[in-house]
Amino acid sequence: MLCLGAAVQASPVLTLDSSQNSSNLAQYSDILSDPDKIYRIQDILSPALNAQFRPSESGDFQLAGNSRYWFRFTLHNSSDKTQRHLLQVLPDNPKFVQLYQGDESIAAFATAKLIRSETLFAINLEAHSSASYYLVAEYSFPRRMAIELHSYASFLGGISKREFINAVFYGILTLLLIFNVISALLHKEALFANQAAYSGLIIICQLLAWGYIGEAQGLLPPWQGSGLIVALMSIAIIDLLYARYFPIYPTHQPGRWLNATRFMLVFNTLFIAIAIIGDSRNISMLMHFVVPANTLLLFGMALHCYLQSYSRLIFYYLITRSSIILIYILSLLSYYLNITDIRVVNTILVAMATATGISHTSLLLARHHYRMRKQMQDEQRIAILGEVNRAKTDVLARITHDIRTPLSAMLGVTELLQDTRLTASQEDYISTLQRSSHELLQLLDEASQAARFSESDVELSNQLINLPEIIDESLAGFRNIAAEQAIELICDIDSMVSEQLIGDPSRIRQLLSHAMNSAFEHYETGFILLKVYPAETKPGLLFFDLSHHGKPFSAQEKQALSRSISDDSSIVNARFAIAAQLISLMRGQVSVRTSPNGAHILSFSLQLGAPKNHEHNHLAATELLNGKRLLVVDNNQTFCKVLSKQCSNWGMEVFTANSDNAAVALVRNQSLLQAPIEILLIDQALASGGLKLAKRIQIESQAQNLQTITLMLAHANINFERDELHSAGIRRVLSKPLSSVALRSALLNECHFDASVSHRSPDQYSTDALNLSSLRCLIAEDNPTNAQVLTRMLSSLGIEVHHVENGQQAVNTFMRSRFDFVIMDIEMPIMDGAEATRLIRQFEEEEGRERTPIFGLTANSLDEQRDSYFRAGMDLHLVKPIRLWELAEAIKRWTGYQHQKT
Repeated sequence: MLCLGAAVQASPVLTLDSSQNSSNLAQYSDILSDPDKIYRIQDILSPALNAQFRPSESGDFQLAGNSRYWFRFTLHNSSDKTQRHLLQVLPDNPKFVQLYQGDESIAAFATAKLIRSETLFAINLEAHSSASYYLVAEYSFPRRMAIELHSYASFLGGISKREFINAVFYGILTLLLIFNVISALLHKEALFANQAAYSGLIIICQLLAWGYIGEAQGLLPPWQGSGLIVALMSIAIIDLLYARYFPIYPTHQPGRWLNATRFMLVFNTLFIAIAIIGDSRNISMLMHFVVPANTLLLFGMALHCYLQSYSRLIFYYLITRSSIILIYILSLLSYYLNITDIRVVNTILVAMATATGISHTSLLLARHHYRMRKQMQDEQRIAILGEVNRAKTDVLARITHDIRTPLSAMLGVTELLQDTRLTASQEDYISTLQRSSHELLQLLDEASQAARFSESDVELSNQLINLPEIIDESLAGFRNIAAEQAIELICDIDSMVSEQLIGDPSRIRQLLSHAMNSAFEHYETGFILLKVYPAETKPGLLFFDLSHHGKPFSAQEKQALSRSISDDSSIVNARFAIAAQLISLMRGQVSVRTSPNGAHILSFSLQLGAPKNHEHNHLAATELLNGKRLLVVDNNQTFCKVLSKQCSNWGMEVFTANSDNAAVALVRNQSLLQAPIEILLIDQALASGGLKLAKRIQIESQAQNLQTITLMLAHANINFERDELHSAGIRRVLSKPLSSVALRSALLNECHFDASVSHRSPDQYSTDALNLSSLRCLIAEDNPTNAQVLTRMLSSLGIEVHHVENGQQAVNTFMRSRFDFVIMDIEMPIMDGAEATRLIRQFEEEEGRERTPIFGLTANSLDEQRDSYFRAGMDLHLVKPIRLWELAEAIKRWTGYQHQKT
């Protein structure tokens, strides 16, 4: 009965026939465990051990690591010919495997010519015979084993099918890799490179899992060695990076998702390092926890982001991620429930990874196309806004012109009225009218600049500039305001500042204009100081410090300087915002601070270009000024210090005095030392009066038979009687603010002048002292009021004037006669000023005439229009309303240049 019972417990015999292709021997096999590895085939064939085999069950093929198992199965050939089959043992990387027929060993089938190694045995069963086979197997790691019997044809067909499927995946992934590399280079998008690396790692994982590289291990743990673990964890890191930079978390409220992503990236990286140096058996089992954790994190992030933004791209990502999670769980369950084998699971996992790469690339393409479409829409919108802004600029220019034209006439009339006999009340009324008019002009300038300025369409020009001259011209525009408000405006340009730089002169003027306007806006007491100095190491880097004593900078102004504009759109904020944008365009920085002495300082830097092969042109001492003794008399110590430093750089010996008594004492001491003062610069605003001090020193100098050059410093709105200046020995009146360029020019000119030969009258306007009565001027102005004001201004300077009403008449008149200079209005009927200037320049070139200075006169103060006037051939751009002293200086400067050239 015991023998019969043993026979009943044995597994059934597998009958072979010619129609049979493949069979799984799990249900035909008996199993015997050999954990100590002590049994040999002779022991197994003994009745005692042979009786211990039992039929295998579903869980018996889940083998433990480093343990041997014996399998017994019986095959019967019922056909009339020999059956030839192949026995395949899966997985393909056993530590030990051997097949026996009885006590005879069957050698493993040679697989060197196959694409990858296989564990195969050839079984040949004679016709109408049966045979029992014993298979012993051992694996280094716990494995789920399978024993399959194939015909030769079915085995080769299965290999061909499997390799075809793998080739399809390889082809898709390779195309995906190439496409992402090209996209990364084309679109400059890092995430395309991320997906290219993802595709490459999937290919590497396939090669390792299927045994194309090394032994086949499959995509499910455990694994032997760290190669496959590192590749899989690298894929996980790339997946996290994609989620971070796509991004799939809400960017406006990231919460803790961003930190969670960072933590998982660090954790996965540490996991790779541990896998390399640690026990791969235990590490591979931890993959069951790491991969689900990454997957759940990405799913949670995507779900939260979708609920916050309802983005279609995140919705597609969420659907893809949900499908992958579902398929992954189902494939694992089917594998561990013995529904599918390892090859099917591997194929499913590779298909999932390939689908993930395709979906991620598709999402990137969709986002790129969305951004391109949005960029095109933005460009169209910007183009439309640009047209609107240009139209607004044109309208603004027209309004500015229409306001400035009558305002110019008003201010011109007030200046002419000042030359008549007026009562004190009338003079006060005219001063009030002039002050209000200039305030209106300032508001017009700032409103036009604020309305038209946009950083997106501003292009900086690069040309060779003389920075001190630009600063001088910018400060000259504030002479009238400083004179009316009695503000001391001081400019300190360091001698190391190069005169020749490369930059945009119009933008520098615009920036200085906004900065100076802000200083005048905040000024309450003391003086305004502009300090300019270069960086010690970086060529072309200049620093500007504009300080004032008065109101501090408000929070709104500081916010505007930081380029975070608030809803407050006041003029001050707009001014500061435009200044900050200009500084940023010229690669500079801006800040505000308060010094210990209570001065509020606006500091900014500008990165200008330095010409090649050009050394810094320091304001070197000239031979004419070298050794000259200069006395500066001014009650402002800061001004004296600045002037002393500038003149010392020219080789002059400078003395300063803050009162008339100190000045007289110093002059006497220098006479006793046989080193008399040669040049005297006196401020008109001294407490005792600058004219009185000049007359006092003049009397003492004449008594000692000394020739002293005396210069007066005064605001532009102060007029002096010529006889009064002559009696005080004053040779020249210099207008405040006094720049280094104007001072040097005046000193050089006066040192050329021989007082013993020429006794000319001092001129408070000129730097050349030319005779204006010999000049002839052509005025082209269509507005009769402005033409009348200009004619009377020029006539008061002794200039002969010829007036025409349009550009065509100006050209015809110029061709028939000669003029020393031309004042050309821009906007005139029949022919405008720019076209008339071009025709005049063409006529001069054809006739070989000398170039005649042409002053463009317009109510349009925009820089772009001014540049176009210069390109037309004009020499100077005068903005309405024109002031008498400004007009006189322009005439003498340009006609003096012309006479010198002749």
